[in-house]
Amino acid sequence: MKWRYVLLALVVAISATALIAWRSGWNAHSDHINALAAAKKEKAEKAIQPVEKKAAVANAEARVIYRTITRDVVKYVQSPDRTRCDFDDESVRLRQRAIDAANSISGFDAGAVQGK
Repeated sequence: MKWRYVLLALVVAISATALIAWRSGWNAHSDHINALAAAKKEKAEKAIQPVEKKAAVANAEARVIYRTITRDVVKYVQSPDRTRCDFDDESVRLRQRAIDAANSISGFDAGAVQGK
């Protein structure tokens, strides 16, 4: 009868040791997978940073300034039969500034507006 208790104690000890070893291996594997996921996440964040910076710069440059310009249009067209309109220097300068501002916004796929 004593051999049965010794054998039972040996089986229990081996089972407990195997359970502890299995649990330890499981935790080590879990830590390894978590470390790989953290490294992958960090690499993805580093890859996205330049794109986010470029988007922030494009967003800052794309701020629109609205101004109301009121002018007397009738003074440019004196006769309805005339096909040529001459604009003063201020009108040409405002138009050119608007074209330059539209062309300087980076990050957009639209083609450039042709200047004079």
